[in-house]
Amino acid sequence: MVALMGVGFYVLALPFAYFWSIPFGAAGVIMMAASFFLSETEGPVQPPEGFSFCPYCSTAVSLSAERCPHCNGVQPR
Repeated sequence: MVALMGVGFYVLALPFAYFWSIPFGAAGVIMMAASFFLSETEGPVQPPEGFSFCPYCSTAVSLSAERCPHCNGVQPR
């Protein structure tokens, strides 16, 4: 997708978009090449037992806490 976006920017030849066509195209080629050598992830990260992740800052918060100690966000129940 990123490589195609770079090609699209190049074809459109708009002043601002044309400037970004080379970095987007190069990044797309690098991502496609890297996909052959990198393995898939095992799945989403799970919080430790008795904790959940804060929806605002992703810090581990105790299930009994009403607010996150990091960002002070109110935790959903």
